[in-house]
Amino acid sequence: MVASVIGLVAGSGAVALAWELSRSEGGGTGTFTLVGQARIAAQGGEAGTCRGSGALSDIDKGALVTVYDAQGLVVATGSVGSGAYNDSAACVFPILVRDVPDNSKSYTVRVGWHARKEITNMGARAGELILTFS
Repeated sequence: MVASVIGLVAGSGAVALAWELSRSEGGGTGTFTLVGQARIAAQGGEAGTCRGSGALSDIDKGALVTVYDAQGLVVATGSVGSGAYNDSAACVFPILVRDVPDNSKSYTVRVGWHARKEITNMGARAGELILTFS
């Protein structure tokens, strides 16, 4: 029960942070800060920090995050933060990309050289980005 409450509070805080960051203009006119998560599926129920392994070994603190607009052009880059295990034993990395131009209906986001994930402009601004790897 306590873990559920902590998870709810942490999730609510992440959404509030995403809204606050997306409202700020960043470095240029008509830009926002994209926040989200990269998750590596359950790795063993551990606690503390984590990183990818095997084919996902490039997913670690500082891994490149690339944002493409609806036409497939690179419009911003950022990185993932330190990974930590969540209650489901998944390794979760925060994503932060500043100065994403707010002029595309949708975006695709890629961590490292892994598959891209499409997200709407509204979803990107609301902090709804979750990339899951297994």
